[in-house]
Amino acid sequence: MFKKLIKFTGLGLIILAIIALMVRQEWFMGWQNSLQNKFYDYDSASSEIVIVAIDEKSLQGDSLGALTKWPRENYAKAIQILNEAGAAAIGIDVTLPDQSIYGAEDDEALRDGLKSNDNVVLAIRYYFDNGLRTVDWPNQTLIQADSKLGWINVLQDKDGFIRQLPIFAQTKEKTIEAMSLQLARIYLHADVSDYRVVNNKFSFSDNIVIPAKTKRDPKTNQDTYLMYINYFAQPNKFTRVSFSDVLNKDFTDKNGKTVDFTDKIVLIGPTAVDLQDSYLSPVSEGVEMSGVEIHANNVQTIIEEKFLRDQSALSLWLTIIGFIVLNVIIFSFLKVRYSIPLLFVEILGMIVGGIISYEFRVFTNIVYPIFAILLSFIGTYILRFILEQKERKFIEGAFGHYVNEDVVKQILKDPNALKLGGAKLDITVLFSDIAGFTTVSEKLKPEELVSFLNEYLQEMTDIIMKRQGTLDKYEGDAVMAFWNAPLQQRDHAMQACLAAIESQERLAELRKKWAKEGKHEIRIRIGINTGDAVVGNMGSASRFNYTAMGDNVNLGSRLEGINKQYGTEIIISEYTYNQVKDRLVCRELDFIRVKGKTVPVRILELVGEAKNVSRDLLDRNIRFADALKDYRSKNFISAKQKFEALKGDRPSEIFAKRCDEFMKNPPADNWDGVWTFTEK
Repeated sequence: MFKKLIKFTGLGLIILAIIALMVRQEWFMGWQNSLQNKFYDYDSASSEIVIVAIDEKSLQGDSLGALTKWPRENYAKAIQILNEAGAAAIGIDVTLPDQSIYGAEDDEALRDGLKSNDNVVLAIRYYFDNGLRTVDWPNQTLIQADSKLGWINVLQDKDGFIRQLPIFAQTKEKTIEAMSLQLARIYLHADVSDYRVVNNKFSFSDNIVIPAKTKRDPKTNQDTYLMYINYFAQPNKFTRVSFSDVLNKDFTDKNGKTVDFTDKIVLIGPTAVDLQDSYLSPVSEGVEMSGVEIHANNVQTIIEEKFLRDQSALSLWLTIIGFIVLNVIIFSFLKVRYSIPLLFVEILGMIVGGIISYEFRVFTNIVYPIFAILLSFIGTYILRFILEQKERKFIEGAFGHYVNEDVVKQILKDPNALKLGGAKLDITVLFSDIAGFTTVSEKLKPEELVSFLNEYLQEMTDIIMKRQGTLDKYEGDAVMAFWNAPLQQRDHAMQACLAAIESQERLAELRKKWAKEGKHEIRIRIGINTGDAVVGNMGSASRFNYTAMGDNVNLGSRLEGINKQYGTEIIISEYTYNQVKDRLVCRELDFIRVKGKTVPVRILELVGEAKNVSRDLLDRNIRFADALKDYRSKNFISAKQKFEALKGDRPSEIFAKRCDEFMKNPPADNWDGVWTFTEK
């Protein structure tokens, strides 16, 4: 016991080490990000934010043209118009590092407009060149305005999605915030306290704390401080007015509604497809979102203080360790059929937990705990398999010579199976018997009979075993077998039917062989039924057999004998047919009541696999069914004619005789078509 404890403890530590490596290398984080994409609530774009779009309409104006050819004076006019309309803060999401192509006067017009309005934030962008941060500053004329500046950089994850952006970044001269933070600061009248991240928190103001992530930049080996963008709207959902309309003082959005700019945060930025300033976002659903909309979402994140954050490292590791310890303990003794539902419950619980935690704006890592669950399940059962090999060999040595191999497997799974008693199971039972065996046996010497029977039974047994059946017993020339016990089989009815078909096919080959050897040719009858039966060890405490008992077993035996009444080789019940009808061809024979039973059952002749049945047999089945329909409708004259037309078909001959009898002695008015057998 102590050795087992040590081994399972070691297994838990190995799993923990594997998960730790996954976390360190960020393996499968793409899966985590994809799951997080599903969590966003994105139908609540703020009415406090308006986008002035540099759209296709704006680019088509006579005075505008391509973005690089725009007069800087247009920005100055827009700033003036928006401020006159009462805008609280204006962000220009376009970098202007080069001199205007229209000369210094054009830049000076924008500079003067910036000086006159201190609520404007100009965009700047940084990039890395040889490991050093390089900044696209506004040109020398514009920088003279001493306007507020804001980074428009975003972080693109490996899957191409934008989920985070840098909160601030340092240059040689000063520390500068992201544009979205600058706009929110103007709107909220919030002063800068300090540019520091302490315990994964950035104090934006005295009242607002932004959850931050610290990530080492591989290009500069410096720390980058990031925040999650909480997306509130899918692409094109924020209130939007065309830049060209603003210049004409037409404040109408795309829906024809007049937009009030009073006390609004306004972002001016490109949305035209040709300007290629768009990215995938977690709420895009295949439609890229313009960069200016991404910044609008982050502005809303700050002014509404709806910040997203990752769960703490402590809670993540407590979750992982908790699952490993709990599952290694539980799976070390729990049967697989109980462990698998538990496995799915735990995985589902993690997913539901992730959804619930998002309601509190916390991203719970789902992927690594799920890996901990799966690895603890797989690892524990592999270890159990290894540890149980010694015990398995002992049991196989002790019982393998005395009981069926499948029964040994059940004992290995559950040693309690050695006790007397059984369980109610849905099984398919097969009975086979040699037709006229008494006559054959009387013509053979005892040693010849034994040799003949052994050869026959060996062939039939091999087929049953190949089809994963459990051989119950031999009774002289009769064979009883069943499926779905002790091992569960989803297609047990199909396997039993295929065993019956293969038995008849193999027997046909044996008849040719025996004919050459001068031996007797034999034919067998097979009956198959599916239903509940009691399966288990039956007998006394000192000697018992693994067998099946019950009415459905008896019905299978009756169906084997019924074959001789119809001249058929394989008869199955309707209960078996319902499970195999999609793959096997069967012919409905009759609706019967066997001796000793009150409930009638529909029986069918098993013809063969659909792919192997000839068109002639299929045609025969159709014609027989048509005749049977007339028979059950008491149209015995028509039925007899149709049955007699099926020459050489034994069941048709039998039904033709029945029609004769019914024409002489018609059945009762309430006749239900059931044929009752008074003998087995």
